Amino acid sequence: MNKLKEIRSFEELKDLITQNKDKIKKAALPITVMAALLFFWLSGGSTGASEIKETDTDQSIVPYEENETESEIYVDIGGCINKPGVYKITTGTRLFQVIEKAGGLSEEADTDSINMAEEVYDGQKIMIYSANDTGSEEQKYADASDDGKININRADSDELEKIPGVGPATAKKIIEYRTNNGNFSSIEEIKNVSGIGEKTYESMKEYITV
Repeated sequence: MNKLKEIRSFEELKDLITQNKDKIKKAALPITVMAALLFFWLSGGSTGASEIKETDTDQSIVPYEENETESEIYVDIGGCINKPGVYKITTGTRLFQVIEKAGGLSEEADTDSINMAEEVYDGQKIMIYSANDTGSEEQKYADASDDGKININRADSDELEKIPGVGPATAKKIIEYRTNNGNFSSIEEIKNVSGIGEKTYESMKEYITV
C-alpha cells in the first residue's frame, strides 16, 4: 500500500507492475478459477441438469389407454330378473355378469334352465324363466329360438344333444369350439367342429340357428 501511495505517474505504475508481475499472476489465478466456476453454476450447470431431468421424465411417461381392445355391445334381459331391460356391456361378458348388472335373479327364477358361464353376444335377447312355467321345452329354455330351432351360440350341452346327430361328445366339442373361437357367425361354421362333416350337417341344419 505504501508503494501505491508513492506512485506519481503512469510510468511509475507500469514499473511497479513489471517488478511484481509474478506475484500478481499468482494472486489472480484463484480469483479467475472461482469466477469461472461461479458463472458455470449460475448459468450452464443448472440449465443442463434441468434439461436432463425433463428428458428423463418425458421418456418415462407412457400414456395408458384403458379398454383399447374392448368393444361395446347391447343385450336385452327379461323374465325373472330384478331389473329387466337393455344393458350396455363389453365383448366377452358372461351371463352371470349381465344378471349381476340387472340386479340379480328374482326368487322364482329357474336357475337350472340357464348357463351362467355362457358368453353373451350383441343383440341377444335373454329370457330367465320361472321354475313354475309350463309349456314345451323349446318354450321354456332361453337357448331355443322363437321358431323352435336350437341356437348353437347359446345352447348348453343338454340342448345341443337335442340336435339330430349330436351326442354328449359332439356337444362338448361344439361348446369347446365356441369358447375358443367365439360365437358361430353362421350355421355352416359348425362344420369346422371336429366330427361334424357334410353328411351330419345336412341332417342337423334344419334344426339349428345362430
